[in-house]
Parts: sequence; structure tokens; C-alpha cells
Amino acid sequence: MCEIEPNVEKKLSKSTLYPLLLLFSAILTGAVLDFWKYGSYITPDTIGYFNMIQGKGTDLTTLSPFYGFILSLFPFSLLSAFDRIMVSGILMFLLAFYLIFKISNKSEQNKTNYLLAFGITILSWWSFRVLGRAHADSHFYIMLLLWVYLFVWKEERSKRYFILISCLSALMVWVKLNTLFLIPLLTLWVLISKEKKWTYVIGAIIISWLSYRWMLPDNILDLHLSNQVLLQPDQVSPAVLLYENISSFFQVSIGILFSDLVTQYIPLPIAFSFGCLSIFLQSFYLTKFRKSFENPIFKLLLISLIYSLFFISFQQYIGYKEINFRTLFPHLLVLSFAFWMYLIQNHKRNTIVIFAFFITAHTSVGHYMIWQRNDVSSLFLAEKFDRSSEKKSIEAILGLQRQIITDAPEKIMLSFSTMDVFQIAPKNRFVEGKNYPLNKSETKAELQKNIASLLNGSAIIVLFHTDSLKKELSNSPQVSSVTENDMVTFYLDKSAK
Repeated sequence: MCEIEPNVEKKLSKSTLYPLLLLFSAILTGAVLDFWKYGSYITPDTIGYFNMIQGKGTDLTTLSPFYGFILSLFPFSLLSAFDRIMVSGILMFLLAFYLIFKISNKSEQNKTNYLLAFGITILSWWSFRVLGRAHADSHFYIMLLLWVYLFVWKEERSKRYFILISCLSALMVWVKLNTLFLIPLLTLWVLISKEKKWTYVIGAIIISWLSYRWMLPDNILDLHLSNQVLLQPDQVSPAVLLYENISSFFQVSIGILFSDLVTQYIPLPIAFSFGCLSIFLQSFYLTKFRKSFENPIFKLLLISLIYSLFFISFQQYIGYKEINFRTLFPHLLVLSFAFWMYLIQNHKRNTIVIFAFFITAHTSVGHYMIWQRNDVSSLFLAEKFDRSSEKKSIEAILGLQRQIITDAPEKIMLSFSTMDVFQIAPKNRFVEGKNYPLNKSETKAELQKNIASLLNGSAIIVLFHTDSLKKELSNSPQVSSVTENDMVTFYLDKSAK
């Protein structure tokens, strides 16, 4: 009933298998080299998780309780905080491949083709950046993939099955509140399939959510719904917001094939038109073939559509614009799987190879571009700094200051996780777990404010790259500096006249 190829099984020729194998090998090589060079990627949220792992406590308003909790348990507790994050990252990739191996085994004739195709999706640029982050998103990714496997391909519908998927669904709430999209999804599924036992799963999710709210009343979702969070500075009308969100939705969706560095330049009118068209076509397909609801492609497209509409509607309600590969990755994951299944089932040999080539090409370019940068938010670079003489140099200078202002916060922030570490000339403002772009005048104003913090003694400034600023600060009679290798630390010298 839930085989990958429910009708006719025809094995694809080696002329398809060999190019797929070659492209998979290329994309795997890039992923291994990237992880070997940088480890997991860190974000501003990683600081909070890092403190949770070390038992320093943190505000759970915007953070997942599950990620830090799991990494605090045995056997993770035997490792350093850096090593826990690294091991967790490796495990997420291994578990992802184990699950797509299980899914691929549902095919009688094309197991290898499905494994390679799904593997290319797992290692594609958008997916690699989610799985490879030191963030709750990586854990949610794996739990969602497991949930999709159970929902789409698991044939058993016993009491044990519903207990398992109910517990998984309830647990996912504590990993990522995006899990709540399962409520409308499963409500619609009950109406389509007439399987009333899914109401137990809905009940488990609701109970878990109510428990979450009771234990964490100041969670980010309730704060959004009650308008207690800082709104984006460039608020627009609801109509314009919907226009921009649907446009971004298409730009992100086409990122399955092309780099988001390219898709972001698709003109908004075109992106909006195709975004509306894609939503309409998915809805039309699901309505027309609703009697084939057990078909895996139908289920995958249903998940894709409901998650997309759920998230866009939520963004519309709270007045936010946060449509990107990280927030839409559940949609990208299941949509990719649906495309692969359609192409393989219908023996679209040339399209399969072209599809895989575009994914591998833009992913390889993404890795290469990252390797050219010196400001990568990397776990390994942060750990290297944590063991360096540069860290000790900063510790020797720190007094009552509670702020470190730097041009490389990605290096410093985990070593000083209980302090405020700010970018000296930020191009974005990080508020409530989200980045908002700043224009040039705002960036300049932030720079002047940060220099003022140095001059009033509330902060130190640590520079690695900004040579022109080093000269400017060195000419200030009130400011002293200490140089350690390529790092210069500036602090207010109160003894200076």
C-alpha cells in the first residue's frame, strides 16, 4: 500500500545510475570537506544553547528546550561542549542517511537510484546548512524526516504505530513549534482518509503544546500572538506583506535547484505570479487525485502544501517577513522527495540527471564560496580560538566591562558566552531570533555607538581584520591596546590623561 512505486516497477538503466552516482560522490565530497574544515555552523542562538549545555542557564523564550537538554545527557555529558555539538552534527547526517536508506528500500527495482537521489537532496546546499547547524533545526530536521517516513511509507497501522507517532509528534513540539502545522495537516487527513485514529495524534500534539505553554508561558509563539515582540522596522500593509511573502516563497522553493544567491534576484512580480501558480497547481492536483490519497507523492505534496500555507498564514497574522530556506525546509524536503519520485517512476532519465546536476553544481559553488571567506561562523574556528593565547589576552584585560565589540564575533562568542558580544559595524540586527538588514547609515550609527561604549568604559573592542579602524582607535589618547598575533584589543585606559 505504501511502496515507493505502487503500480509498475521498471528498473532504470545504468545510463542514469552512473551519472547519479558520480554527482552524488561529488556532492558528498564537498560536504565531507566542508564539515572537516569547519565542523558545525554556529548562529547567535548557538550561544544560548552553549550555555544550556554547560548548565549556565538561559532564556528559553526563543530557544528550543530539547536541543540543549539532549546534549546535556549521558553520554554527551562525557564530552566538552564543543565536542557535543560536533558529535551531534555528525549523528544528524548519519541518521538522515539511515532514514533515506529505509525509504529507498521500499522500492523493488530502484533502491540505489532513490538512495542516491534522496542523498543528493540531503546534501544539497539548503539542506546542508540546516543539518549542519549547531541549532535545534538540525534535530527537528531528523525528527520530521522520521515522521514523514512513518506517515508516508510505514504500512503498519497498529495500536503500537499510533502510540509511536503520537509520542514522536508530541516530542517534536518541544524541539520546534513549527510542529503545530501537523494539527491542520492531520485534521485534513482525517477528512480525506476517514482514519479516525489520527485524532489521537492530534490530541497528543495539543496536550504537548498546552504543557509547553504551561511550563514556558513566555515562549516566542505566545509572545508573537500577543504582539509582545519587537516588530520589524519596515512594517508594510497586509497586502504588501502577502505579496512579498508569496514572492519569497517561490524564490526559496526554486532554491531546490538553484542557489538562493541567484533566486533572490528573481523580480517580485514574476516570483509572486509563479508562487500563486504553484500553490494553485498543488491544490488542484491534491483535489483531483484525492481518492489516491495513499500514494506517497500525494502525501508528500499534501505535507508541502499545508506546511507552506500554515507558515505563510502565520507570518501574515503576526506581520513578519521570515520566508527563507531555514523556515521553509520542511516544505523543501518533502517537495524534493516528491519530484524525485515522480521523475524516477516515470523514467525521466535526462531530467533526473539534469536535476541532480543543477543541485550538485550550485551546492559545490556554495562550498567553494564559503571556503574563500575568513568570517565563517564555524564551530572549529570558535574552538580553536577558545584554546588560544588570544582568548587569554582578552581575559587579562576584561574588568567590569560586560560587552565585547569585535569584527569577528563568530570567533569569540562561544568563548565569552555569558557576555554580550556584538559586531562592531553590523549589517544586520538580531532580534528575537531573527536577523533584520540595516542600511549604510544605520550600520555607521551602530559603529559610532560601539566606539562610544569603548570610550565610556562599558566595552572593549577586539579587532582581527579592520586595519583602518585600528589606526583610528590607536590615535585616541584615552585608548590603550594590546596586540596578540593578528588580534588587537582596545580598552579605556583610565590612567591616561
